Amino acid sequence: SPLALAKMATYLQTQNEGFELYARARRLTEQDSRRDPETEPYKSKYAARELLLELSEALQGFLQDSQAEENIELTLQLGEVFYHLGLNHVDTEETPTGETYFSRCAEHLTGHKLDLRCVNTVINCLNQLGILWVSRSEPEKALEILQEAEEVYKLYMHNVGQPPLQIHEILSPESFGTPKSRQAEFEKTHTLTLYYLAQTYPKLGQNQKSASYCHLTLSRQLQSGHFEPVDWATNCATLSQYYVTRDNFAQGRHCLASASTVIAQVPEPCEETEDGQAESARERLGRRRADIARCWLKYCLVLLQESRQALMDDIGEMDRTKQNQAEGGAVADSNSSHDNVEIDRMKQMELTEDGAVANSNGSHNDNKQKLEDPEKPAGADGRSHHHDDEKGLLRFESLELTSLEDQVTDRKVTTFDQARPVFIVGQKYVTAAKEFYVLDGHVTDYVEITQDWSQLFRALSFFEQDFERRCKMHKRRVDMLQALLSHLNQQHYLLVCRQLMYEVAETYSEMLDLKVAIAESGDERPTVHAVKKINTLASQSISHYQLFLDSLRNADKEMPKTFSEDTLRPALVAKFCVGRLYSKFLTSDPQVKLQNMSKSLDHYQYVVDYCASHPDITHLVQSELEICSEMSQLLPIQMEKVRLAIS
Repeated sequence: SPLALAKMATYLQTQNEGFELYARARRLTEQDSRRDPETEPYKSKYAARELLLELSEALQGFLQDSQAEENIELTLQLGEVFYHLGLNHVDTEETPTGETYFSRCAEHLTGHKLDLRCVNTVINCLNQLGILWVSRSEPEKALEILQEAEEVYKLYMHNVGQPPLQIHEILSPESFGTPKSRQAEFEKTHTLTLYYLAQTYPKLGQNQKSASYCHLTLSRQLQSGHFEPVDWATNCATLSQYYVTRDNFAQGRHCLASASTVIAQVPEPCEETEDGQAESARERLGRRRADIARCWLKYCLVLLQESRQALMDDIGEMDRTKQNQAEGGAVADSNSSHDNVEIDRMKQMELTEDGAVANSNGSHNDNKQKLEDPEKPAGADGRSHHHDDEKGLLRFESLELTSLEDQVTDRKVTTFDQARPVFIVGQKYVTAAKEFYVLDGHVTDYVEITQDWSQLFRALSFFEQDFERRCKMHKRRVDMLQALLSHLNQQHYLLVCRQLMYEVAETYSEMLDLKVAIAESGDERPTVHAVKKINTLASQSISHYQLFLDSLRNADKEMPKTFSEDTLRPALVAKFCVGRLYSKFLTSDPQVKLQNMSKSLDHYQYVVDYCASHPDITHLVQSELEICSEMSQLLPIQMEKVRLAIS
């Protein structure tokens, strides 16, 4: 009829005008906005918004008079306009209004989720809503939305399967996408959904799911070829740290080898340009290579530490069914267990100077930053439980990783000969990390790397049966840590210096225990040289504990009546350790012995008195307090016996 023909002509004319409006809005958003002046950073996007609003009003008005088939087309077009209005408002930092438009888009397209003309828009819209709710610290809501986006993708692929239209196509006069490009964009959109899910799950405490989604995201990026290699390698190396803390060294090593392989393929940036982009790119590449080296270092360190833990029972002694030379392995670790606990706690103090690499915060606790409780320990053969199911290993099949994976084992070690190659690889990555993270300009990072290096020596020393060689390893630790202390300004790097003081004190204490064990292992009395060495080590350990304690004094040079939460346990355990160390001095002079016993008593009594005046904290130092209470009663009796012997 003439009326129908007139409506059709009006529709086609309006549609062409709409296409032109949208094309102008898109040019303003994607091209002109890049040239906006700093004084008006959103000038072009505001102009694009006006065009999009005009288009949405025209579409809504025309929807009322359209035919059924036209109605669906217009509905889908209007839904996409709402989506772009949402993006526009988010880009101009008007997030609440942006959310409103995203919600209108999702609601408008509810009955058409699996339509190939708009399914891409639906999933992109849900992704944006998920991001908004995560940023508002409402991960439950974000998870619900992102899971819906994931489900829409699965349903579409199962029920439809055809490559859907790309974003912008339904608002363009002609289709411009090919089946290949359309499917590629759709897969990229789904990969973003998986990436956002990986970021959301940890906020709900579901770290294992997060790791799985991280791996799936990385795998899809690698398969598609659409990824930035430096970022991909960094994310893959970071993922390795989760697996390492979960006792899954095979998966952790695979991720690290993948990260190293991908970043090795990145070419060096070209010569310097006027805007300094090449220099910035070189620094970024150097930093990321160093970060991956640090992740390898952490891998080697945790592997040795977990191997040690698997060979020890609850009180720190070797399981004799796993290693025959048990006496050699447990002396230093059992005797200095209190020191070790505290140095681990001390290293968890937050460093305030310079930024630190994610997942490498300077804490060297043997069970550092475990995302979830560790699973069952390894069996006697050194295998971690993950090796029982090799099918569980998630691999990046397109990468050749043999040489990198073969450089270090993924099995727990039980002997020095097995531990030494792990140590050597770890030490290689210390050198690699320090190529970028130098002391001048990267103080905190340099300190953390050196602390990891120190802990690497400590972990290796456990497997060394020769006590003298073990002492030399600890001496290396002392040398590197004291060299750092001498270069740092305590006023500016107080927390770092406290960590170093504590670890040096601990290391001297471990050396002391070894020297005492050597002296007691012989049939003859210790030589004058051995006695002097033992006493020197005790003095050095005490002096560094005292340096730490002095750093806690207030402006009046007095110890605080109440320690802060961060320093409470370290301070009391330092007092306990100093009391123990005074009892280690060897002397034939009864007066000197009496003086040392008196100093031991003073430090033990300090812990007892502090806990008596702060009964609510006794659970934090329960084992130390029990020993201090016992010694504060026994020492006066022993001192009286010495006095009677003198008189």
